[in-house]
Amino acid sequence: MKNKIVFAAGVAAGYVLGTRAGRESYEVLKARAESLWNNPRVQERVSEASGVLKDKLPAVQEQAGGAVKKAQDALSGVLNKDARHEGGAGRHADVTGPSGGKPGVVADPPFENQSDATRPDLTP
Repeated sequence: MKNKIVFAAGVAAGYVLGTRAGRESYEVLKARAESLWNNPRVQERVSEASGVLKDKLPAVQEQAGGAVKKAQDALSGVLNKDARHEGGAGRHADVTGPSGGKPGVVADPPFENQSDATRPDLTP
């Protein structure tokens, strides 16, 4: 019991000291970040970067729109090709499963349909 109390006191002391040190470190880091962000040279670079982005935005939007259109056309072509090959009945309409049935229907495995006389011995 004594060990548990000592351990709990140690955890509590570590928590209190760590939180205070952590908070102080956080405040120092926050102050440095704010002073860097508010630096006139940094703000000048930020405004330059914003201007460049605003100038390039229409070209980027045009390229992105072209890429989206290209992807839509490619996808539409693939979907139409699948529909033509399958008679328009949907994807994989004529495909059968391994036992000749429909893929969505699970058939009995082939060995379950055999009798003990015809079933191969698979034991080592």
